[in-house]
Amino acid sequence: MLFFCWLLVATTYCQVLLIPEVGKTYQFDIKNGSSKQGRLDSLDATYFYIIDQATGPDRVFKEGVSKIKEIRLTKNGFFANPHFSRHVFGPSAMPQPKGEVYWNNLLIEYNTVQYGVSDHLSVGMSTFLFTMLSGNLALMPNFKYSFKLKENRHLAVGALGFLWGFKNRTDETFRAALPFAVYTIGDSEANFSIGSGWLVSNEIGWSRSPTLYTAGSRRLSRNWVLQGEWFIPSDVDDINFFLLSMRYIKPVSSWDFGALITRFERSTAAIPVISYTIKF
Repeated sequence: MLFFCWLLVATTYCQVLLIPEVGKTYQFDIKNGSSKQGRLDSLDATYFYIIDQATGPDRVFKEGVSKIKEIRLTKNGFFANPHFSRHVFGPSAMPQPKGEVYWNNLLIEYNTVQYGVSDHLSVGMSTFLFTMLSGNLALMPNFKYSFKLKENRHLAVGALGFLWGFKNRTDETFRAALPFAVYTIGDSEANFSIGSGWLVSNEIGWSRSPTLYTAGSRRLSRNWVLQGEWFIPSDVDDINFFLLSMRYIKPVSSWDFGALITRFERSTAAIPVISYTIKF
């Protein structure tokens, strides 16, 4: 919990000090809880003068601004996809921006905080909310280091850790790690990833076979992104998971609506999935 708080406080402080540049697009958070967005046209000692694509020229009182966040636009004039470094479950090889913190909530129970340490490295922590509140241990630290091979080509390596303990069990806490590598073709607006990991745990050692993963996404409009993910877990025969989802995006947040389809031998089941992400 202290780790999460430190990330949020440190990053928020840095973003308040952002000095906007003429010609770039920003979101100005106002102290009364509202916000304004637009391309910065000019500024003086009192106001930021902006141009909003929908409403036209406007101005923002400098003394009323609590935070300034840059909004990067695509070639179509849309704000950039705010959450391209990760799909609903698995990562892409594209790096999380330096200094960015995001919080992701999946079905209320599963929560993740992720921080961009540098232009290449991000670290984070996941937990199960109600599991932890009930006195059980469920922590999943992770890191990802991304390399840009060339334009629209990225490779990333990382690991996901597992630390699980249940108060009604007397045996040893389950500890495991999933080192992985993932390769991504494309950019934040349309991409395809393929990856693999190899699970190791304190109970079985190294798994006999790798975990396989593919994923892709494509932006359909200003606010909607189509996504798909496919997982084949290690050491489990005749089972795989496919997640089809639609992501509703805004400049700093997104909602995922989809279904997780589980195929085991001749049986198929679908679980609805709802996820929310916001970056700070």
